Parts: sequence; C-alpha cells; structure tokens
Amino acid sequence: MKKNEMSIFEQMLEAIGIVTAALYLGLQIYYGAIYAVSPLSLIINIAAMLLVYVGLTLLQRYPERVNNLPAQVCSGRIRIYTVRMVRLIKLIIVISLFFTSVCDVLGIEMDPGYRLIVALLILPVTVYYEYRIFHILRNSRKK
Repeated sequence: MKKNEMSIFEQMLEAIGIVTAALYLGLQIYYGAIYAVSPLSLIINIAAMLLVYVGLTLLQRYPERVNNLPAQVCSGRIRIYTVRMVRLIKLIIVISLFFTSVCDVLGIEMDPGYRLIVALLILPVTVYYEYRIFHILRNSRKK
C-alpha cells in the first residue's frame, strides 16, 4: 500500500514497527557488547530480524502473493485487508522480538510459553482478515 493510500493510524503503526525494529537492533548490539556474546550469535539474531522484517515488508508491497491470487483479483478491499493483516503480523513479531531483547538486556529469563503467546496473538489477526477476504471472494464468485 502506498503512503498516500494509508490512513494516519496505519502510518503510525508502520512508524512504531520501524522504531521498534531499530531499537531491537540497537539492543542486540548492546547486549552483545555487555555480555560478550559471540559475534556469530549476534549476527544471526540481527539477520533473522532483518529477513523477517524485509520479507513481511515485501508481502505488504505485493499482497497478491499472500493468498496466491492474480493481481486483478487482489484489488480493492482484498488488497487492503491483506496489507493490514501483514502489517499487524509484522508489528506483533517486531514487538515480541523487541520485548525479548529488553528482557535479555535486563537479565530476565523468558518463559518458554512466551512463543505460544506470540503465536496466539498472530492467529486471531490472520483468521479475522482471511475470513473477511474469503467472504469477499465467495461473494464475488456468486455474482
């Protein structure tokens, strides 16, 4: 979705995601310097974040690839819902990684169930938007 097509709220969500990702990268470098983490581990953490962020940003740019729809079909509300879904999933992932990085710097050990909580946050977002997209597609086929 182009910047001029985004609402103020959507632009704020995107800005929060960018700032949070930048803070995550800074905290990873800080954590690596303070706790003498191996450079390979630090590079893997940073690369994982960058790959996830760039991958989800590309899906926002080309939303037809999310549901494997032709570009002609993935327009209007379908495109808007797909972009919103990917944006919210990206935001959840970035914030969850940032939270774990903050906990690492503070020396707090994360409970293994945290990953499940993050997955349970992503699941309703995906189900909600895919349900709406499914109904639009189903109604357009009936016509």
